[in-house]
Amino acid sequence: MKNFKILYIFLFVTTISCNSVDQEPDVEDPLDIQANLLNGTWILKDASSAVKDGNIIPDFKDITLTFSGATKDGGNYSTTNSIDVDVWPNSGSWQFQNNDQRKLLRSDNVALSISVTQTTLRISFTIIGGLKEGNWVFDFIKQ
Repeated sequence: MKNFKILYIFLFVTTISCNSVDQEPDVEDPLDIQANLLNGTWILKDASSAVKDGNIIPDFKDITLTFSGATKDGGNYSTTNSIDVDVWPNSGSWQFQNNDQRKLLRSDNVALSISVTQTTLRISFTIIGGLKEGNWVFDFIKQ
């Protein structure tokens, strides 16, 4: 009988111990994390934060870029005060290019390289052909 009580206590303690083991939390997809950082409205950091081929383009000083509905599968963007739709269309969609969290592909087939934090966003891309051909860099801050 004594052995039975010891066995019962052992099984009880083991069951409680096994049930209290923390399960690993669900790990969030890095693309979802990056997409969540993009969501929101971004304004140009300052008048010198729009650059083409190393030259400041002050005409973009009032541009606003808004990302919405962003997930690991992509999302939408819109702009206000873009001086040229060949550089920044009024609106469109995007997706992560080749599942790379640092690369976006706009719906107009322009590939963007991004670096984003909770408060800053740097976007660089190359436009091929046309008057706006060149290497563009935009530095935004979250509004």
